[in-house]
Amino acid sequence: MAYRYDIFISYVRAPFMGPWMHNHFFPKLKARLGEISPLRPEIFCDEKMDDGVNLTQELKNTLRDSAVLVSVWSADYFRSRWCMAEWESFRKRDEKLGMFGAANPSSLIYPILYNGETKDFHPEARLPLLKKDFSEYNYADPVFANSVDYLKFDKMVQQVAKDLKAKRESAPPWADDFPIAEPAPLPDAQMGRPSV
Repeated sequence: MAYRYDIFISYVRAPFMGPWMHNHFFPKLKARLGEISPLRPEIFCDEKMDDGVNLTQELKNTLRDSAVLVSVWSADYFRSRWCMAEWESFRKRDEKLGMFGAANPSSLIYPILYNGETKDFHPEARLPLLKKDFSEYNYADPVFANSVDYLKFDKMVQQVAKDLKAKRESAPPWADDFPIAEPAPLPDAQMGRPSV
């Protein structure tokens, strides 16, 4: 079997990040990747699942069947049990494949910074991993597309597309035993409280 998706985009559906993802980043990335890829790229970017629902078997299969993870970092991202499960799944895959170590420094994770103080991120979110910083171009409103800054945003997305094309082309073959991490359980104090 082969990968069903070239890229899995992992992001938290926060009030600004969700609209930014669907108004700007995802459509622009899809278009720019389409311009440079020999085959039409398959990108999974969930628009339907609300935060706080269980990882369905279909979503787990989609995660396993994706070659590269784009993780969109913010403080909200690192508080989301669901985003952490997606990220941890690919961290475990890297480990299983002997990647992101001294012998092989490459990773199947391509993190970008949406917003936030990086000191508030997960301790394993090492800054050398960070590929692009979009914190100056994280406007969710559609009118952002008419601004001068949108040209800079587009230039950054073009570079992300080139990087992801290369990362996808060097990804190891699909395997049915790629690990999938489960979301961490809620602490007792948070039971009954909505979580991201």
